[in-house]
Amino acid sequence: MRKELYKITFTILLACFSLSIAAQFSTDHRQLEEHMRYSRDKTFNTWSVAFGYGPLIMQNDLTSYAVLPDKHWNFGPMVKLSKQIHPAWAIDLQFLTSDFKSGNDVYYSKGNIMDYSINAVSYINQWFAYPGPMKDRWNLYLKAGVGVTSYRTRVHFVDNDAIVHYRDMAPENEDDGYIVLGWDAHNPYRKIDRVNELVIPLSLGLQYRINRSFDIGIETSMRWSLEDKLDNILSGADNDKYWHSNIHISYKIGKKNKRHSRWTHRGYGFNVFDRPKKDPLADEVALLEEQLRQYEEKKVIKVDSVRILHHAKRVYGSNNMVSVYFDSYESELDTKDQVDLATIGLYMLKNPRSTVDIYGYNDSRDSAEDNLAISKDRCKEVLSYFVDDLGVDPNRFTMYPKGEDDLLRPKTDQPSTGFNIINRRADVVIFKP
Repeated sequence: MRKELYKITFTILLACFSLSIAAQFSTDHRQLEEHMRYSRDKTFNTWSVAFGYGPLIMQNDLTSYAVLPDKHWNFGPMVKLSKQIHPAWAIDLQFLTSDFKSGNDVYYSKGNIMDYSINAVSYINQWFAYPGPMKDRWNLYLKAGVGVTSYRTRVHFVDNDAIVHYRDMAPENEDDGYIVLGWDAHNPYRKIDRVNELVIPLSLGLQYRINRSFDIGIETSMRWSLEDKLDNILSGADNDKYWHSNIHISYKIGKKNKRHSRWTHRGYGFNVFDRPKKDPLADEVALLEEQLRQYEEKKVIKVDSVRILHHAKRVYGSNNMVSVYFDSYESELDTKDQVDLATIGLYMLKNPRSTVDIYGYNDSRDSAEDNLAISKDRCKEVLSYFVDDLGVDPNRFTMYPKGEDDLLRPKTDQPSTGFNIINRRADVVIFKP
């Protein structure tokens, strides 16, 4: 029994996981109104009661069929009371009852079951990327619980329907009387207290929302007994079990102008346990802020900052800028440059009306055309970092590749290695709103 239970549970969970992964690649087309959105600050209806009817199929040591019986169909009612804890979770108390009959060519067992269980319910569609009822009408749920079955049963001969006595099957136990449970062993037509046995139910269900007050649904469950005596035959490799299915209608208790919690749509910020999800960018932002802090503490001034700020004020009309420097003929940003530019990127994300001008330069050791091309590449590299890595809108940037124009040291001056480094740069100037 345990191995079979594991297989069924694993199959259902694997299917749910696959559906959840598939949903990650779908587009959210939901049109949600405010009353449909779940929030812990709102109140929703949370209680419901359901009434259903359906077949109960016994699987025991006398069963002659593999899955569905070719005869001996029995039907019975079901009632359950449900309390919604959260859109993804609920608890229900369920009661079902039915006669049953199963057998082979020689014997059959016949009896009645009264099943009481408490179950934890999880709504599978609340696990998806866009959690909520499917098309605002359907809920698919899985539930597991523990229960007690209270029953009576008698074993009969197939050919004459007579109740089987122990002397017919095991003469050494003749004093035990008839093979019955819940009936007097020496007077098999007199009822005595029912026999109780623990069961483990595992259920799968589908609900359809009719309106604010009523839902209709179908539910199927396999219920494993912890012993092997539902048919009073203590043989066979597996414990007895029975399969119950029903079609039911639910009445949602509460105010009619409020939605029931199980028909609400959760937001993106919480998981199925109603706990805030961790922002996937939080660690990256924290790391970036730490890098900025360390850089501010340890940065090395590599150029004449007074002269550069004076130049920025003269050329750009602003000294709110960051300069990044490049090796000869190169346009790639190193880690320090990215950290410098990230300060501007963070400011732009927090101030969506701010804009940035990017000026690119190169030293004057090559032709004017080559210097202009290199300065264009440097402007593009800086722009790419802001747009592709930091996610800033490209329409907020203007590029000005200057080549060898407006250099800090004029082309006619004597060459200086230090000022050649300064001239191989890009100035990123921010304009506040």
